[in-house]
Amino acid sequence: MGARINFVFQDSEQGPRVVLYSHWGETEWQRDLAMALQHSKPRWFDSSYGTRMIISYLMQDSILDEHGFGIYAIDNNGLDLGETTVLVDFVTKTVTDNVSVPFDKFVDAYLPSLVEQV
Repeated sequence: MGARINFVFQDSEQGPRVVLYSHWGETEWQRDLAMALQHSKPRWFDSSYGTRMIISYLMQDSILDEHGFGIYAIDNNGLDLGETTVLVDFVTKTVTDNVSVPFDKFVDAYLPSLVEQV
């Protein structure tokens, strides 16, 4: 049981990809990824730092926990990883679930906004 999701990070046209597996992240992944992308915006053109910043942001509340997240590499032979899988592509600056959306549009769509209370 869980709400499993794989965040796949691509930083080149070919070669292996880094995957962040989250056991409980599937239910709020759009909001969480939008906040992580916003956090990493200064490094969108530096995939190694951008990837690290996104992973760190997503794991920030459980960075020292034994369970909940895993990091591994996959080859370029597809994205069927058995659970919900999202591609964070630093080559095209897009997030792909069922469709590809540019980083900035994804952030605009899913970043929580602060609502003033009267």
